[in-house]
Parts: sequence; structure tokens; C-alpha cells
Amino acid sequence: MTMQNKIKQSETKIVWRSEITPADYNPRKISEEARKQLKANIKKNGIIGGMVWNEQTKNLVSGHQKLSIADEVNKYNPETKDNDYEIKVEVVNVDSKTEKELNIFFNSKSVQGEMDYAKLALMIPDIDVNLAGLDEVDLSFVEVEIPIDIKIDIPTFEPQAEKKEAAREEEQIENDNEPSNEEKKAKIKEIKEKVKEGAVYEGDPYFMVSFDSYENKVFFLERFHLNGDTKFVKGEELAELIDNE
Repeated sequence: MTMQNKIKQSETKIVWRSEITPADYNPRKISEEARKQLKANIKKNGIIGGMVWNEQTKNLVSGHQKLSIADEVNKYNPETKDNDYEIKVEVVNVDSKTEKELNIFFNSKSVQGEMDYAKLALMIPDIDVNLAGLDEVDLSFVEVEIPIDIKIDIPTFEPQAEKKEAAREEEQIENDNEPSNEEKKAKIKEIKEKVKEGAVYEGDPYFMVSFDSYENKVFFLERFHLNGDTKFVKGEELAELIDNE
């Protein structure tokens, strides 16, 4: 026996890129590293879901980062509309207030659930962590949750760009036939000072907080509108919650 779905669903439609206006109020930001991961995933698997377009205002409601990458790949010029291309979107037809509420809802971490790092740990050997969008903090949490009787190698990320550049400059100095030893030492000292100025501290990117009782933990988490059973929270997210309190 089949029945009609009681939940309203959006309409899938193919529109021209020139019909879409990225919302100028969109609060979602993305780091350069995260954008690289997103672009790599899109180039491998394509754009999979997540593009929501308001037919009433022509604004993009969700999927701004994906659209910007599609623009880049297709060499689309938003000013002249050159290299216009077709793209699939989920269509809604709502007023400006509802549109903004949906935009925030789609970007809100509080409604996206939590990662079960114990289950994630068992998936690590089967995936590419970069294409999966995992960062160093995620992998640190994974290490905590690995079962004792299971051996899993946790990938590490490439060194910071500043360190790579410093290594290249030091190598260049070593291969230079002309400078004296004193000049080499001075140059190396200069490079080290540059690295020190923009140094990225190394170490475990997490720490643990404990409470005297489960009740105190729940009280603290609910103060910031977090589930009382939360085991992990990104430090940046908690800092933002504290600042906004």
C-alpha cells in the first residue's frame, strides 16, 4: 500500500545561472582551506544537492559556496553574464522574511546534529579525509574515540604554507654558491624571524573540561543552548556562543 507524502517538498528545476542572485546578506563564511576541500569534492563528485533558489526574489537561499565554485569552473562573469550556464536548483517561493529565516536555518550548526566520532573512527581507513571535509580538530576527536583493540592510522595534514616557504628559502640558501658563511647565517636568521612572526603553534588542538556532576554539565551546556549529552564542541563555536551570551 502506498500513500501520498504528507510533507511539502520543493520543486527541482534547471535554471540559467544569470537568473540567480547570490544573497548579499548571506552570513556564511568559509576558510580558504575548507573551500579547497569543497572544490576538490565537487570536481570529483559534482554538485550534489544543497542549491536552494527563491523564485519570488531570485535570490539564492542556500549553496553560495557551491555556486561560486561552479562560476569559477565555468568562467562565468556575473557582470556581463558571459559564459552563462544551466544549473539545477531546489525552488521555493517565499517572502523576504521567510527567505532569510531559511538561509540562517540551512547554515545553523545547531540543527545539523553532532558527529559520532566513535563511528567516524571506524570509517577513516575507507575514506579520503580531505574529500570528506574533515579537519585537524575532527581527527583529534577521532583519536580519542578509537577502540583500544582496533589499530587505525590517523592521517596528518600537510605543514603550514609558511613552513614550506621557509624550507624552500633555506634550501635555496644552501644551494647558493656565492654567499659567505656569515651571509648565509644572516639570511637564515632573517627567515627564521619571519617564520616566528607568523608562527602557527603546534600541539593537540583540544582540551578537556570536567564537572563535579552530570547535572552541572547539563546546566552549563544548556546555558549555551547545547544538548546536555554533548560530548564534543568546536572551540571556535563555543567561543562565539560565549561572546553572544
